[in-house]
Amino acid sequence: MNSFANPDASHLDVLSERSRPSADFDIKIHRYLPVAAFYFFFNHAGLPSGLFYTTLFSPFLFLWLYLKGRRWLTAKYLLVLLPFILAHMVLGIPDPLNYLRTLIHWWTVYVAVYAICWALRKCESLDRLFEQLILLNFYASIFALAILPTPLRGLLWTQTVVITGTSASPRLSLFAHEPSAYAELVLPLLIFAVLRLLSNRRMRSAVYLMMIVLPVLLCQSFGGISIGMAGICVALMTGYRRFLTESKSRLIFFCLTIPIGALLLTPNPISLRVLQVLAGNDGSTQARTILSYIASYVVASSKSIWWGVGLGQMKLMDISYLHFGLINGVPNMMAGIFAEFGLIGVTAMVAVEIYLFFKTRVYLNSFRLAMFVMAFLQQATGSYGTDVQQYLTWFLAFFPCFPEYNLRDVIKSEGSRL
Repeated sequence: MNSFANPDASHLDVLSERSRPSADFDIKIHRYLPVAAFYFFFNHAGLPSGLFYTTLFSPFLFLWLYLKGRRWLTAKYLLVLLPFILAHMVLGIPDPLNYLRTLIHWWTVYVAVYAICWALRKCESLDRLFEQLILLNFYASIFALAILPTPLRGLLWTQTVVITGTSASPRLSLFAHEPSAYAELVLPLLIFAVLRLLSNRRMRSAVYLMMIVLPVLLCQSFGGISIGMAGICVALMTGYRRFLTESKSRLIFFCLTIPIGALLLTPNPISLRVLQVLAGNDGSTQARTILSYIASYVVASSKSIWWGVGLGQMKLMDISYLHFGLINGVPNMMAGIFAEFGLIGVTAMVAVEIYLFFKTRVYLNSFRLAMFVMAFLQQATGSYGTDVQQYLTWFLAFFPCFPEYNLRDVIKSEGSRL
């Protein structure tokens, strides 16, 4: 299979949408569904905070990759981090043991992400896998609603304060460690369902969209919903000729905007939270954005604004005098990279993302473009440096998946009719 750098070459190996057999009667279980479902639903189930099965299984995944011929994984990992490790050693590492522990933790994330992406590169019928995950997630949501009035609700629901000044309300999280993490899992499925409905205007597509919208609303992750909507809007603006040129597509789009508008214009927890965010009175949003960057600047400048304080050293610093309520790090990936790797680390990370954006031609595919927008916003407004799902979102942006949403195909088809 060709690399990410040549996404158009994958078209030779993918049947056109017309030549594919109809999926309406395809009831076979996707071969990756058991593994995907375990990751999607149970990666954190029964484990302490901050621990995941992808972390525990990473040595076995490394062995599997080694047997597959990927024998230089660790060497590449250390080579990328070597300039930062040397700089931190020169500047001084207050707690070398914690530095080493964090370095190993990042290695487990690296191995897990590499293994999952290696498997997905060979995955066929990714759309069917997404469909089956949507279906399983919908059934899990219905079960969660059924146990909500019972003492078992603590298994699948998290009690948090959604609107400042009000009492805590239940938010769907299933077995994820928090509702926002659950939202991060389902957003790619939501974008997939929206784009497919607009391009494949059938009742089946509408049903799948409704099945994924329900859990997205139940988790009440307004930051995640906003980021998902931003990705969808960018995809629709760039793929206007594909999605909204026909009257049926415009009708579907209009029908989708009616409930969204009603949701935002009528009094309900979502509209109240949106108004609170726009007014700048939402503590969670401030902690994930402005306060995180301020705290990271304070931490990085204490050692080196260019190289940061080093892996795992931020949690050792006392920033309680800032009165931000941030404990053991910041809930923002980019701010965390800034604190531990400095401006050089942030610049390198963004430079790689922009390079891959043009190298893999993300802008030629509506789904991948939506994934890029979503991943970029997530890292700038939340997430963590060791978040596996964050890197999988980037993978969906750079990997040539769902060629049926390629914008170049539209241009070619229009040119052939001239």
